[in-house]
Order: sequence, then C-alpha cells, then structure tokens
Amino acid sequence: MARTITQIQTEIIAEKERTSGLHTLSSTSKTAIWRLWTHVVAVAIWTLETLFDFHKKEVDQLLLTKKPHNLLWYKKKAEDFQFGKALKPDSDSYDNTGLDPIEVAKSRIVKHVAAVEIKGLVRIKAAKEVNGELQKLSRKSPDELGALNRYMQQIKDAGVKLIVDSLPPDRLKLSMTIYYDAMVLDAQGGRLDGASIKPVNDTIKTYLRNLPFNGEFVLATLTDRLQETPGVIIPQITHVAATYGDLEDRDIPVRYVPDAGYLRIYDEAKDLKITYKPYNHAINENQEYLENLEICSH
Repeated sequence: MARTITQIQTEIIAEKERTSGLHTLSSTSKTAIWRLWTHVVAVAIWTLETLFDFHKKEVDQLLLTKKPHNLLWYKKKAEDFQFGKALKPDSDSYDNTGLDPIEVAKSRIVKHVAAVEIKGLVRIKAAKEVNGELQKLSRKSPDELGALNRYMQQIKDAGVKLIVDSLPPDRLKLSMTIYYDAMVLDAQGGRLDGASIKPVNDTIKTYLRNLPFNGEFVLATLTDRLQETPGVIIPQITHVAATYGDLEDRDIPVRYVPDAGYLRIYDEAKDLKITYKPYNHAINENQEYLENLEICSH
C-alpha cells in the first residue's frame, strides 16, 4: 500500500539528518530549497507507489477471472469464511481494516475443512470446534451452515456444482479382545497404579481425535497405538463397523474415510465392546507345546 507524501518526506528528511555531508542544509524554513526538493521527490515516489498499487489490483483482478481454482483453493476459502460479515463488493474477500485480530479470528468459525470432487461435484465438508471437540455447524438460529453455503456459492467458479456439508461425526463400533499384563492392568482394564481407569478406551479416543480431518481410519494403525498402551500385550480387533445418517452399519476390513470428515464412538457401553484376558507367557508356551504333542500323536 502506498505511503502518504508526508510519510515519505519525513523519511527523506530523517535520512538527510543521518548523513554528515548534508548537515549544512539546516534551514527550518518551509520554503527552503532543500525542503522543497524533498517534497518534490516525495510526490514522485508517492506517485510511483500509487501506480504500483493500481497495477497490483489490476493483476489480482485478472488472476481472479483467468485462473482456474483447484480443491485447495476451495478449502482455503472455506477456512477464510467469517460468520456475520459481508464480502467486499465484487470480491471474494473481506475488509478487516481496523478490526481487532482477535474478533476476526473468532468470526472464522470453520476450523476443519475438506474439499473433495465426487462425480462432477465439489463437496465441502466443514466442522467447527467447541471446547476442543469437533462439531457440526448449526443449521438453526444462528444458521452457521446456511451462511457458509451462501458464501461459498457466491465465490465459487461459474458452472461449478458445489455442495456444502457439516454433519455429525460418523459412528464407530468396535469389538476387541485385549490380552493384558496382570502386573499392570486389572481384569476390567484399569491401571493398577491408578493412572487411568480405562487406558485402552483413552488410547482409542485419542487416536480418533488426532486423525486428520477427512483422514483415513486404519485398523493397523489403531492396533499399533493399542500395543503402545502400557499393560497391553496383544490387542485383537474382532469386528469394526461405522455408519452415518440413517444408513446401516458398514464393516471396516482395513480402512475407512468418514463421510462427515471425522469419526467418534457415540456410546462406549454399546459401541465399544472389550473383553480382557490376562496374558501368561508360561501358560501359553505350555499350551502350544501340548497342542504340538497332540498333533504329532495323530
């Protein structure tokens, strides 16, 4: 942005004062030749900076009309959405001049976004955060999702079919057997030292919270996280399913990308079934030995 003529002249005079060879130019008269020259130069520089501003604005406008927008552009624009604010006229951006940066940050309610292309459509998945947890944008008063949709429809490329969604998390259902170290965990899966009542549950919830928005839920990765849990010897996942909306459960053999962009266990009592079995190295070695003897005898 171009500086004012006064700002430029002040900087020129300040530089003159720092230059020892120009100390003889000491007249305080506003009509002193050297002061008039600083004004003339300041006007010339201001004119050049103003022309640069006009040129930049013109180039930006040309880019807006010529450049095809990709999915990353749509994602960034959704993140830039400010709830309760209007766009600048004939623009896809906001004028935040003079506004408190904290208030600007608060108005940007969309914290997680994914833009995906499905059968010729661009789908925007969005979520906000409440107390550190992902949540869908409200559809009633205040209509956060409606405002985001109107904003995205206004700035999108002409001809692009755009769907804007903000949905509750997909529901995850897990069944597993945990073979545990009886010196670390009790029969209910709690830490004997009292550090955690349900460390396995904590590990699963932490894994889900740390998944990237619209990222893959991977069974092998969850198994790795469970094996890192103190007291867990062998985590055996027996069944995994997920669902969203009114659809039926969908089994997950290897991986799953949540439709809403994020995944949660709704009810631990119903959706997270864990059987705990103590793991004894000696018993398991003897059992394997007996089984081998039985096979050999046949």
